[in-house]
Amino acid sequence: MKNYKNLCLVAVAIIAVAFSSCKSSNESDNKSETGTVADENTVIVADTSSDYAILKAKTLNLVKTNEAEIAAFKSKLATETASNKVKFQKEIDSLNAKNVALKSTLSNYKEEGKAKLNTFKARLQKSIDDINKDIDTYRSEHK
Repeated sequence: MKNYKNLCLVAVAIIAVAFSSCKSSNESDNKSETGTVADENTVIVADTSSDYAILKAKTLNLVKTNEAEIAAFKSKLATETASNKVKFQKEIDSLNAKNVALKSTLSNYKEEGKAKLNTFKARLQKSIDDINKDIDTYRSEHK
């Protein structure tokens, strides 16, 4: 029975690798209908709304990851002493507020051209860097 389970796991892994390496006929075209030029390693997008959509998707994914990390921090709070709980809860609340602000900044952005998008990206990246630094600091201090 154990060998059968292992064999099934190996078969599923092989099938997953095979399917992930296949390309559809749409992916194999070098030029798509939206004006993007693509090869296996790069995608050059000419449309600023597409740039924003990609930025938004990546940032929302990061926000979700941060939310999960913050939830893990909150769950570990139960093992702390009463005095540490208050201190750590304030730090966690600060991390959560920064994460909410990042999400709000992203949703409040109005598309106004490439130059403003680049400025927005820089400001957003600074916020992301700050949150990542704070999460790393909290994680290293509270192992």
